[in-house]
Amino acid sequence: MGETSWAFLIVGSFGAAGAAMAVGTLAALIRYHRTGTFPGSTEVADPSSGKLIGLWIRVGVGVVLTAIGVIALDRAGLW
Repeated sequence: MGETSWAFLIVGSFGAAGAAMAVGTLAALIRYHRTGTFPGSTEVADPSSGKLIGLWIRVGVGVVLTAIGVIALDRAGLW
């Protein structure tokens, strides 16, 4: 494995983790708004506004990590 392989693995992992964080949390929020429940729960939840803000922040952080990963891979010519 060369230097390029390790860079692709590390930066690609950050991008993939960010995408998973953003998509998974967004899917949970969409389910909550449709059904009133979060994944893994059968009872109707009434989360505080702080919890909802925290979930939206998690979506934002995931999007930022994904963007950083994609930009870094593109600039390194690894895309």
